Amino acid sequence: MADTKSLHKEVFKSLFLAFKRLSLYSVEHPISKEILSNLFTMFSALLKEQPEVLVAVGLNAGEMVVNNDPLDSATLGVGEVCDKFKSLKLDGAAFQAGLTHQELSDFVRAMAASAVLDGGRPAPVPEILLQGTEHIKIRKLHYEKIDDDQKVVGKEAAGGSKPSGGVESLFEDSRKEVYSEIKEFLTGKTPQIEADSERVFEELDRNVSKVAQAVIDSAKETGDFEGVIKKFVAWLSEHVVFHLVEKKRDPGRFIQKLFDSFHKEDLSAFSSSAESVIESCADDIKIAMLEAAFSVYRASPKKGLGSAAKILADEEDPQRIFPKLIERLTQAGNPAEEAKAFVEKVEAELAKDEDVLVSKKKLAKLTRLSERFDQELGRRVTAATQALTRENSRLTVEKERAEGVMRHLADGLVVVDSTGKIVMMNPAAEKMMGREMKESVGQSLAECIKDEHLLAMAKGSLEEGDETKITTEIELKSKDELTKRILRASGAVVENENGKTVGMVTVLSDVTREKELDEMKANFVNLVTHELRTPMVAIQKSVELILSQTTGPINDDQQRFLAISKNNLDRLNRLINDLLDMARLDAGRVSVRPVSFDLRDVIKDVCSTLASWAGDKQIPVLYEPGTEPMTVFADRDRITQVLVNLLGNALKFTPVKGEVRVFVKSLDSKEGLCPEPCVEVAVTDTGIGIDPKDVERIFNKFEQASLVAPAGTTGTGLGLPIAKEIVQLHHGAMWVESEKGKGSRFIFVIPKQFKDAK
Repeated sequence: MADTKSLHKEVFKSLFLAFKRLSLYSVEHPISKEILSNLFTMFSALLKEQPEVLVAVGLNAGEMVVNNDPLDSATLGVGEVCDKFKSLKLDGAAFQAGLTHQELSDFVRAMAASAVLDGGRPAPVPEILLQGTEHIKIRKLHYEKIDDDQKVVGKEAAGGSKPSGGVESLFEDSRKEVYSEIKEFLTGKTPQIEADSERVFEELDRNVSKVAQAVIDSAKETGDFEGVIKKFVAWLSEHVVFHLVEKKRDPGRFIQKLFDSFHKEDLSAFSSSAESVIESCADDIKIAMLEAAFSVYRASPKKGLGSAAKILADEEDPQRIFPKLIERLTQAGNPAEEAKAFVEKVEAELAKDEDVLVSKKKLAKLTRLSERFDQELGRRVTAATQALTRENSRLTVEKERAEGVMRHLADGLVVVDSTGKIVMMNPAAEKMMGREMKESVGQSLAECIKDEHLLAMAKGSLEEGDETKITTEIELKSKDELTKRILRASGAVVENENGKTVGMVTVLSDVTREKELDEMKANFVNLVTHELRTPMVAIQKSVELILSQTTGPINDDQQRFLAISKNNLDRLNRLINDLLDMARLDAGRVSVRPVSFDLRDVIKDVCSTLASWAGDKQIPVLYEPGTEPMTVFADRDRITQVLVNLLGNALKFTPVKGEVRVFVKSLDSKEGLCPEPCVEVAVTDTGIGIDPKDVERIFNKFEQASLVAPAGTTGTGLGLPIAKEIVQLHHGAMWVESEKGKGSRFIFVIPKQFKDAK
């Protein structure tokens, strides 16, 4: 593939946007469906060229890899996806040929799921991110360095072969990482850490935070933080402390670094005493190191005392350690007098404060440097304070201006954070929802609706193709008509410069009156069409009776004028029927009555019905039905209506001696439109075509293409909207492909087996 790395970047960006949007919207929301469909299309295209697409955490901090292409923070979403993978303990996921839309949707939805349950407890990792699926494999990876410093994703850690020839593995033991071994030991899956103590010490020295994470993960798995940390400290005291005393120049500071790696946010998931347990365990390791120093002291007093002093060098209160140390030494069988003597000598070693000889000249220079440092520090603090004061004043003015604008907006304005909780709302929004801001902050929009209202969300639609904007309608239903309202909620997702979602701004507009007017208009159209129908039928029957000469003979002129009247009555009757159909579709009163039939027979019947009209215009209607049955379970009359509309339009807008063709084929599925067995029908013509700006508009009610139609061509602009609504009632889709002056191709897809959505 050309420019494969660019394609890898694009598919990664789409993956990031999909998992971010699903953290805000349900998978059934139109914005979610569109993004997932685009993502699936991109994966499908890549998988046609490559056996799999591997998305993995990179070797460097904040880096991701797609196949062999590293992506850094310059690529949208890399940092956030990397953090998400790490929080899920996910090294990599391989998407393989045969990947289905459902598998990809489930994977993205699992990534978007919250990591914390309502009670504040960590949520379990979704099963799909642990076991994968038939076409999504969860990979345990390691990175290797090769001669030309390129990065490659290695084989799976367990059972995979390593490249040979000049390769230096970043992991000394390919069987298991130290992280996994520690975790299996602490969770009781293995009786001992398989790695030798030297290797664990090296891992501690190289990546102490990862070892601390192994302890935290083990505690989360077992639910016993105190038991896990004490088990770990006991193992370190027995196997690793000697290495610390022998090899670390500052063992006390190293141990402090280890326990500082347990962040407060990690400990908050456990009991309130977790921090005090950490402090107690830190003392236990220091005492174990002092025991090792005592052993050294017996053979080499100077070296032993030096080691003990290093261990306690950064200890603020070593006196609290000494009683425990004496007790530990005596319990180990050492004479109490010898233990006390050791402690006294360690105290003396710590109390030493050797004088340093400095010449008067150097002392004066140091004093001047100190004074200059104090002056420069004071100047910088003053400058920083003034800058902060100015910035604070500017922000205050901007805040007051923004609050003033919000207060005087006629529409309601609501700002929510990335979790969907309200952080700000203006007085108009408070009035619409009947809640003050102080009552609403920290709650979701749905929670803020008053008890007498029921919240009903209509389907949202994208605005101008921007996936960060949505418009939905919120209907506030109520038994009391006075409190019934319909709000239009226009929302825009707010992202920072790194593409991370930080919240959403929603504008609420009261469109109750607009909806009432729409309903009145629909009722008026319905009433008028019904009232017109009765006299229309009477006039039509009377004209037909006269034309049949049942009431007496008529001359040629009378017959010609009556025929013109009959044609116009037929046209008016079709208009009334279309208006009634549209009104019923808008009101949701049209139901599908499915039966089993061969779609080829319906197409042939429609072609025969329109054959006379096609013959008058010298337009052949070409259709090859094929020999295989095309059985569908659908509403035969409604599908006939769709075909009549499409073929009628094709004949209407195709000039004399043009051509109309009908194609039909059976599909196992239609990517992004129909995941089950379906049929696709296409009606093509050699007519005037459609201007690109009209492609979406022609499916709106009472809309027609802006190009000049052939002479004598008229229409109501209802045929296509009705046809599209009928197809959608069958859970299908309709669209058009066209080019000005070169004809059009109208296509629709419906499932072979209609299934009632209810």
